Amino acid sequence: MTAKAENYKGIEFVRISTLPEDQKQLIWTSLQRDKIIKILKSDCLLNDCIQVRDYEAWYFENYQPTTHTNGVLMTRSETESDYKLVFK
Repeated sequence: MTAKAENYKGIEFVRISTLPEDQKQLIWTSLQRDKIIKILKSDCLLNDCIQVRDYEAWYFENYQPTTHTNGVLMTRSETESDYKLVFK
């Protein structure tokens, strides 16, 4: 399930710190740093924000939970290989 978005002055964003622990760890290692934005909100700097469109793209490409194996939820990246078969 994707995270709930926040809205500040027309910017829809998700804070990394509010994500589930497994998403936090995976997003810090797999998301391009230029996708992480800073938002100044009431004299408080939020430095771990991702625009909703970038978060959703990351979620469906890298994280989306797919299967349960022996009671353990596995993410797409754990169940599918990055390798492709090529025939010559």
